[in-house]
Amino acid sequence: MNNVVTNTLKLGLFLAMTFGTAARADDFDQLKATTPSERAAAQTEYMKNHLGLTDAQMPKIAAINQKYAEQMEPVIKGADGGLGKMLKAQAIQENKDAELRQILTPDQFERFASSKDEMREAVKRVLRKE
Repeated sequence: MNNVVTNTLKLGLFLAMTFGTAARADDFDQLKATTPSERAAAQTEYMKNHLGLTDAQMPKIAAINQKYAEQMEPVIKGADGGLGKMLKAQAIQENKDAELRQILTPDQFERFASSKDEMREAVKRVLRKE
């Protein structure tokens, strides 16, 4: 019993830290009207502007963002409930973070990790054409 409670608390804390507001079902619903290419381009542009990506990093980051935007497509448009979507999104994000860590400098990755909520909101604004 104690293990179940501990794991539930860990999962809740992880989801809050990793996804913030993006873990809500309405955020997935907002993304349904976008394409993987649109999401990847918006993420790449944000990262370029806020992380100071080099010319050498840009195509690698763009490819990673595109790859994982495509992997997120069935999650975003799928019929799974909120928790199911969050767990799938978590696994995809962990893999993406591992690839980004190989391309970004330690400072860039730290800034990326600490600004995920800000990036998520900025990308949503771009995708809504605000």
